[in-house]
Amino acid sequence: MFLQRSAAVAAIGIPAAAADDRPFSTLAPAGPAAAAIAEVWWWMFWGSLVVLALVCALALHAMVRNAERPAPFGSRLLVLGGGIALPLAVITVLLFHGVRSGDAMRPGASGEGAFRVEVTARQWWWAVRYPDVDGAPLFDANEILVPAGRPIDIVLESEDVIHSFWVPRLGGKLDAIPGKTNVLRLEADEPGIYRGMCAEFCGAQHARMGFHLVAMAEDDLQQALLERAAAAPSRDARGASAFERHCAECHSTDSRVGAPATGPNLAAVALRRHLIAGWLRNEPGQLRRWLEDHQTIKPGNHMREMDHVDDAELDAIADWLEGR
Repeated sequence: MFLQRSAAVAAIGIPAAAADDRPFSTLAPAGPAAAAIAEVWWWMFWGSLVVLALVCALALHAMVRNAERPAPFGSRLLVLGGGIALPLAVITVLLFHGVRSGDAMRPGASGEGAFRVEVTARQWWWAVRYPDVDGAPLFDANEILVPAGRPIDIVLESEDVIHSFWVPRLGGKLDAIPGKTNVLRLEADEPGIYRGMCAEFCGAQHARMGFHLVAMAEDDLQQALLERAAAAPSRDARGASAFERHCAECHSTDSRVGAPATGPNLAAVALRRHLIAGWLRNEPGQLRRWLEDHQTIKPGNHMREMDHVDDAELDAIADWLEGR
């Protein structure tokens, strides 16, 4: 199954360079919204250098000039120019570019042509819902598949406290607030894997509430979504029965059905590149490790203790979910 998953990742054409060595750098923009934000940053950087140079020059001039010679600039000019005109000009330029960069992350009035995906924040993971995949909703978690080169509308909600959705290389952050729906417009210029995180402190495991946004070519995206829609654990009776006893109250293994309670949908867990909201790589043995030591790996998470489950049943659950 892991070889199959590796082959599938290679087949959809995601370049290795997508795993950028600066995954959270806002100065390595990979989309129009992030580019607008980076442009504001550079305006502020170079502008601040100009102001610093001017202040240093004036200070140096004040130290070395002959006090008996009249000053080349009157105090009135310095106050009006340096104290009013210059700050007003700088603030006006920053306001213009700031409004433009913020507008780049607003959804269009009609939303036509945008890919829509619904993301619900929970402590401490992300529920993902695609409204229409082959005529029905598709449920997933912590990994968001989107098209490259096309606007994406992320519909944000929260089930508990205030969270904040942020993919630094694609745009700014937007809060997910209980009882309110916000929409964030993003776009990835090229296929790749872009790391995201919760940017609003939301509890003990805030730092481990990450996710991955995977941008693909349109055809590859449709294939990947259909693959996840058809995903299901193996038919091993032992693993299925153990899962039903210990896990089914909180987790669903049907990709077309949302989780019954507070746990992520696990239908396509074998296809995900990471586990535990982006915290662990989805490699052999990691899911089994999570089942046994989840409170050590992510202290305070809401999953029930599995101390009462023997090793054989934990092995069976892990193998069943991984399709082995």
